[in-house]
Amino acid sequence: MKIKKISHPDAFALRQARLDQALITGQPYIERPHYYEHVETGQQYYELFGCIGWPNVITDKNKGPNRPGYLAVVGAIKGKRPIEAAPYRIMAEVESHNIVTLFIEMVKLRAEYGFGLYPGLLQTWLGDSDRFIRELALFNEGLRRQSGKDNQDILISPPDDFSDPKVFDLYVRSISQAVDQDNQRLYYGGNTVLKNRVREFQDKDPVIIGIGGLIHSLSSRMMWMDQTRQNVFTIEEVINGQSY
Repeated sequence: MKIKKISHPDAFALRQARLDQALITGQPYIERPHYYEHVETGQQYYELFGCIGWPNVITDKNKGPNRPGYLAVVGAIKGKRPIEAAPYRIMAEVESHNIVTLFIEMVKLRAEYGFGLYPGLLQTWLGDSDRFIRELALFNEGLRRQSGKDNQDILISPPDDFSDPKVFDLYVRSISQAVDQDNQRLYYGGNTVLKNRVREFQDKDPVIIGIGGLIHSLSSRMMWMDQTRQNVFTIEEVINGQSY
């Protein structure tokens, strides 16, 4: 495993203090009481995320490129920038035309980058959840049989605005903004797949759908932080003795 989890010695108390402060100040997000560190480089991350872009739908071999599917693991970097403006680094990329190979590579990548260190870490990958449902169900059944556990499933969830008719334009703009050298927020980390693709954006490119959907979602709702809204009533009960 390339990632280790680092927690505050009194994580529960720190989290509760941050929630209390957020209630008083009206902050919608709080920093988590733990983060992750790459064991080889020492680089620290608030959170790690996975995305998938499925291979192109094959309709006519003579029309357009038949692009392979794409996987990426991306980290929200903990560093000098304010947490709300955390930059991103691509940790790993994989391409394949074979669906089962993509599933196998997802399992390998998540094992390398911290799956199991914290509930939900790299279990849900952002991508089109309506494609290859049967294939994923069969693969997950095999994972459960092999491990004897029910929490090993690969889950796919659509990125933000995925149903928008102009989704490709949204995702291209998110990538373009993130890699813009004047205000760069996404770093390739030595990986080359996306780096080569940004030279010419092509419609329905799985790389753009995968990484674009992830970057768009991350920037929209700061997924490396915890939302405070779901905890407001609990805090109010502690402070006021009742909820509103």
